Amino acid sequence: MADLNKLRYTIESCNHCGQCKWLLPGRMSGWDFAAMCPIHEYYLFDAYSGQGMLNIAGEILSGKMSHHEDLAEMLYTCTACGACDINCKNVRDMEVLDTILELRRDCAEAGYLPEVRKTELEKVMNTHNIYGLPHEQRFSFLPEDFKDDPEADTVLFAGCSAYRHPETILAAIKILKAGGVKFRLLYEDEWCCGASLWRMGAHKEAEELIKRNVETFRAKGVKTIITACAECFGAFRGGYPRFVETEFRTLHITQVAAELLQQGKLLLRDDGEDMTVTYHDPCMLGRLSEEYVHWDGEIQSWGVHVPEKEWRRGEFGVYEPPREILRAIPGVKLQEMVRSYEEAWCCGHKGADIDGEFAAYTAGERRREAASVGAEVIVSCCPFCREALDSKDDYNLKYMDLTELLADNLREEGQV
Repeated sequence: MADLNKLRYTIESCNHCGQCKWLLPGRMSGWDFAAMCPIHEYYLFDAYSGQGMLNIAGEILSGKMSHHEDLAEMLYTCTACGACDINCKNVRDMEVLDTILELRRDCAEAGYLPEVRKTELEKVMNTHNIYGLPHEQRFSFLPEDFKDDPEADTVLFAGCSAYRHPETILAAIKILKAGGVKFRLLYEDEWCCGASLWRMGAHKEAEELIKRNVETFRAKGVKTIITACAECFGAFRGGYPRFVETEFRTLHITQVAAELLQQGKLLLRDDGEDMTVTYHDPCMLGRLSEEYVHWDGEIQSWGVHVPEKEWRRGEFGVYEPPREILRAIPGVKLQEMVRSYEEAWCCGHKGADIDGEFAAYTAGERRREAASVGAEVIVSCCPFCREALDSKDDYNLKYMDLTELLADNLREEGQV
C-alpha cells in the first residue's frame, strides 16, 4: 500500500473543483440524482468529501494537524465507495480513494481506530468472520446430501455473508450444478476475505489474513475462485494485489451464469412473473472491482507518470453480466437508474453493521431513484446492499438478489 508521502501529488493537486461530489454536468439528467458523495450529501460540509479528506491528509502530512478521536470519527463516516475517485478521474487522474484509505491506515496506526471498527477487527481475527459467529457454523446451512467435487480446482467462496444469507450461496450452488460446473468448497479452511480490514486501515492484520488465505488457496491447488458476494469479489481483485501476488482467477457468479446462459447450459422457465426491475451496481462489483496494479515511478511536471501508470477508472467493473441475466429472464423488464455503472450511488452500508440514520438516508435516496424510473423491484448481488436496500418505505419497492432470482427461474427437468 502507498503511504501519504507517496500520495503527495494527489494531495497537493486538488483544486477544489468539486467534481468528486457530483456527476459530470454532461451526464446529469437534472439536479436531482446528480450527487455522488453520500457523506457530503448527508453532512453538508466539505470536510465530508473526497476534497475535504485530501485537504485533511495535506494538513496531517505538513504536521499542522494530528490524529485524534474526533477526526477518526469523521474519517470513518466515509463508506469508501470510490465515487469521489472515479468522478475526480473524469477531470484528471489522481488517487483520491487510495489517499482516504491511507489516511485511515495512518489514523489506525496512531491508535485512533473507532470502537465499532476495533470490534469488527477483533471478530475477524478471533472467529474468521465479521460477525463474531462460531467458525464451525460457516457451512451449517448445507443440506445433508450436498456433494461437491473434492478434486476440482475451482472453489465457490461463500464469504461471511453466508451466516446471514445462506440462501444466496445455495442459489449459486444450484446455478453451478445446473450448468455442469465442477467446484468445491473450502469448509473449515475458508476464512474471511479480509475486505473490511484493509479498507478500515488495519494494514498489519489485513496482510496477515490475506497471506494466510493465499497460502491456503495455493496449498489446495485453487486456480479459480467464484464468489456470490460483491465485497469478496472486490477484495480479491482490488485488495489482495496490494499485499501479495495472486495466482488465482476471480469470477463473480453473475459472470459464470451469463456465460452458461450464452452457451445454452442454463435453461429458463417460460412462466416467469412480469416485473419492472432496476439494477443497483454494488461498489465492490462495479467501479472498485478492477484489478489493482502496482505502480512505482516518478511523477513529472503536469502529472506525467513515468513509467506510464495503469489507472483504475471504474469502467471495467462487472456491469454487463448481471444485466444480460436480467434481460434473459422471461417477464423481466430492465429500467436503468440515472446513476449506474461506475457512477452508481452507494447503498450506504459499511460492512458488518448498518450505520443508523446515515445508512437509512443513503439507501432511501437509492430507493427514491429506483422508484423514479418506474421500477417495482431493485435487484442487486451484494449482501450488504441487500441489508441496506431491503426496507419498507413509501416507494413500495421489493428487493431481490440476482443470484436467487436466476436460480428461482431455472427450468427443472420436465418444466417448460
